[in-house]
Amino acid sequence: MVALHANERTETCGVAKRWARALRGTLVLSGFLCGHAALAADAPAAAAAAPAEAVDNPVAVTPTGTGSLLDQMDSGTPAASTTSAGTNWDVPAAPPAPTYPYIDYHGYFRFRPDLLSNGHLGQAATNATQGNKVVTTSAVLPPLSLWPANNAGSQYANQVGKAAAESMLAGANMRIRFAPTIHVSDTIRIFTTFDIMDNYVMGSSPDYAGALQRPDVPLVAFSTSMRPGVVAVKEAYAEWKTMLGVLRVGRQASNWGLGIFANGGGGDGWDGGRPTEYYGGPRQTWEGSGYDADFASYADRIAFVTKVGPTYIALAYDFASQGMTAIDTTRPDGQARDMEESDDVRQATISIFSKPMTPTEVEGRKKALLDDHKAVFDYGAYFMYRSQTNDLANNSSTSDLTLGDALKGKAGNQLMPRGATAMAGDIWARFEKRIAFSKRLVIELEAALLTGKVDDANALVGSTPKVRDISMYGGALKSAYQNEGIGVYFESGLASGDDTGCFGVYPVAGDASCTLSTADGKANSTITGFKFHKNYRVDNLLFRDIVGAVTNAVYFKPTFSINAYPFYSPQQLGLDVSVMKAIAMNAAGTPGSGSDIGWEFDARGFFGQKGHFLAQVSFAYAITGDAFNLKNGWYGAQVDSATSVNGVKVLAPENAWRILGHLSLMF
Repeated sequence: MVALHANERTETCGVAKRWARALRGTLVLSGFLCGHAALAADAPAAAAAAPAEAVDNPVAVTPTGTGSLLDQMDSGTPAASTTSAGTNWDVPAAPPAPTYPYIDYHGYFRFRPDLLSNGHLGQAATNATQGNKVVTTSAVLPPLSLWPANNAGSQYANQVGKAAAESMLAGANMRIRFAPTIHVSDTIRIFTTFDIMDNYVMGSSPDYAGALQRPDVPLVAFSTSMRPGVVAVKEAYAEWKTMLGVLRVGRQASNWGLGIFANGGGGDGWDGGRPTEYYGGPRQTWEGSGYDADFASYADRIAFVTKVGPTYIALAYDFASQGMTAIDTTRPDGQARDMEESDDVRQATISIFSKPMTPTEVEGRKKALLDDHKAVFDYGAYFMYRSQTNDLANNSSTSDLTLGDALKGKAGNQLMPRGATAMAGDIWARFEKRIAFSKRLVIELEAALLTGKVDDANALVGSTPKVRDISMYGGALKSAYQNEGIGVYFESGLASGDDTGCFGVYPVAGDASCTLSTADGKANSTITGFKFHKNYRVDNLLFRDIVGAVTNAVYFKPTFSINAYPFYSPQQLGLDVSVMKAIAMNAAGTPGSGSDIGWEFDARGFFGQKGHFLAQVSFAYAITGDAFNLKNGWYGAQVDSATSVNGVKVLAPENAWRILGHLSLMF
């Protein structure tokens, strides 16, 4: 359907052609390896995954072959039959022009086994006010055997409770991502992304109706099959290239820079600490660390992208929330209609950036890096404004409310003032230099600032307004030096903290998170805790799961990598070893009121072929600090401990470790 993996072929071709130049008598070698490597054939696929802030140029011109045969092969453009050193050999003709309409596609299959030990940090305190809950300072909840329901008063306590407690949680999950693109014409395309059995936990849907509900499967132990899986539509939008720019309409991934603020959940430029081979342009969904993504920023968006000189400008309007819609099963309306304008959440973005996007620009970037050994620099700025005047006065999700519910008395249709506004600014830059063909330096960074306010954070009409001011910031840096099969990487980042007494990424024991209120239930009048997008992962345990995301922290992570193949080879076989140290930006914003978040040691072994498959196993060991101390009374925790800090009984956290596997098949 479409020629994938052109980058791998191009790198192999580059090596062969440089050998050919040096030997001058083995030009046939490079011709044999590279004759079918025309990038023009991959142009439709290369543009298939562009985010709304980075749409390719409306006029994409494929380079034409000029100059010597070798120069034409470097540019990926076939030439006519030629004679070299008295030997006749043919260069294959260019592929025929596509016949519209046609479909190309890409995606991946992912299988991810996981073994997590002591993810709850050995903490399972009973909630003094709600005896059916347990409290831990980790976002990973304790195994069920530690919960009160299986201990106090349980007739099976000696068999299933703490006496037989488990500390490890094991399982596996999977996903198939399928992203077809319909090319209606050379200027009109329709993009879709489907996730089949998205992050499905294997074994979680046995064909079972409940105890004694079916005679053929009276108990779940008798189940012999699984219920059918589901398909999630993640993206569905159309693109129209005009003389003025590109118009995109529909649901589309929103991505910017490194992805600490807006992260589309697709391919990026880094796989762990290792930078990928990247010359610009859109990425496939699996590139970089895309195969490991669990989350994404999707927007129902109208976007327009154009180019002024060397700079791209992208304007977008997002339908963030429409509030209540008028739809009722008893009415014959063909579609739902918005019931109120003032309850809409409106968002507008503008991004200005400079980086290669078209096939011509990508070819120029490759030449500058590989042939001329020039330093290249990409950069951009992203601005966002969001507002909501009124809101629906109820405790339900506004996305779940319909007029039918209101008419039946299931949900109110009262409005209340919300007065919410937010503005964000984000800058991004990337530098790369090929010191030699086998050596390169890559540095990439992103920094974001978010400000705003909420006039009334209450959910009920008639309550006393609770004003919230928003002011937060965050930034991340990734850098790498690679020499053939050796890599030395360093990454760092910071996210502003708050004084709420908890990290606030996930709810504590099922209660509300502490973004709008503190751990002791008081109003948080100033929201200052920045949270990295959960897709932006810097480790495999500490921030990824125990905290949930980078927030209220500064971290430093050096990595050393050794590979059997050079970084530009399509083959992958190697080992990464890293250590990370994390410190709280605001000690009052941690559960234990401590500044030491901890250390994490990671090791990863991997084997694969770029664009085809990747198999890897990672081991992570987290040494947690006093930021995770569980204090008596924290979210009702009933701590009975001899350890005391400032007169408060404290349960210190235990260390945790994890083995995480990946098998990804790309297409």
